[in-house]
Amino acid sequence: MTSDVAAIIENVALTTYSGRRTVHNYVLETLRRAILDGQLTSGTRLVQSEIAEALDVSTTPVREALRDLAAEGLIRLDAHRGGVVQELSLSELREIYELRVLLEPEALRRAWPHVTNEIVDEVAELHERMNKTQSPSDWVELNSSFHGRILELAPSPRLLLILDGLVAPWVMYVSASLMADPENQKRAAEGHDHVLAALRERDLDAAIAASVEHLGITWRTLAASLQQQVPL
Repeated sequence: MTSDVAAIIENVALTTYSGRRTVHNYVLETLRRAILDGQLTSGTRLVQSEIAEALDVSTTPVREALRDLAAEGLIRLDAHRGGVVQELSLSELREIYELRVLLEPEALRRAWPHVTNEIVDEVAELHERMNKTQSPSDWVELNSSFHGRILELAPSPRLLLILDGLVAPWVMYVSASLMADPENQKRAAEGHDHVLAALRERDLDAAIAASVEHLGITWRTLAASLQQQVPL
């Protein structure tokens, strides 16, 4: 790890709330925020001992945090007690998009009987928070919660497990697109408006159509951003 990377982690830690949370969560949230805010870029090497020193913690919570980040698809573990921030891949992005388009409508159908007014209000509140935040990392996590709050109602644990595995790495692409073009957040917000309207009207067909259209817009935006940012 270079001194620059250590300095980034230390600075991000200053804005990461550590009260009433475990050391593990503190390390995890610090590293996740640094990645999703674009401060730790693709290919950056992360060394356990140096992260521990930068955050003034032992290596145990760092090791656990790195494992969690690898499970989320944000980093890949290496053989030298650390990890590397995941490189973005157009082929991976395409595969995730194609699978989400197939699976999310079915999850939404299964979740639909369990959607209540209270749930819709929660989704609307997440939408409002997304429109107010200036942090890419906060926005992408709220975005995941916005979509996941309805889908998690589906009584289909295996289907939801598969979707979790698709959404987790997707957030890194969303974060990259926000930093590439601020208008991407506006486009996403418009898609969320349509999804929310369908939820309020209790129109399942409209909700599915809005969700699929939103994924399509997101896919095209992310693919265009990725082609400009990284060699394929």
